[in-house]
Amino acid sequence: MKKIFLSIILTSQLWCAAYDPFLLETQLTLLPKIAMLEKNLVFSHPRSPVKLLIAYDREDEDAANLSAEILKRKFNGNLNNHPIIVTITPFDKLEGSASYHFVYSLKASVSQLKKLRNAVSPSGAITALYEADKLGESNMLLSIQMERTPVILINAKELRTNHYSLPDSLLEIARIIQ
Repeated sequence: MKKIFLSIILTSQLWCAAYDPFLLETQLTLLPKIAMLEKNLVFSHPRSPVKLLIAYDREDEDAANLSAEILKRKFNGNLNNHPIIVTITPFDKLEGSASYHFVYSLKASVSQLKKLRNAVSPSGAITALYEADKLGESNMLLSIQMERTPVILINAKELRTNHYSLPDSLLEIARIIQ
């Protein structure tokens, strides 16, 4: 029993060293809801599923699985009355053939983020990333960083380039990154 408890503690400490659990949970709670505010999201049917992709580096597979579980638990299988389908895919397995509504990247290099953006670009997916400091150089649209409260970050270049249509009220409270 002590060995199991010790391994759980050590595993969670190693995982927590790589990811801030509070930030991850906050992002996974808020970012899909923000993505659903996009006025140009296309659903073939009012009850069509929302397709979410979590992209990750091979060494972060446990964090990707945990992120998928957080999404399923937080939204209880539904987001804005649409069932959710969560897919996790490593960066080296990304293909441009799949279509998603929302794409979230765990820790990644700028080249991996650009590959991700290029792979999902045809689907018009809302893109977000864990590492807010890479938002400007990554061609991703959203992130959240923690200050005294969560701060929504929006990449202005990505917003203009892809003609996203987010509500003015969101743009007023978010920090726009140039």
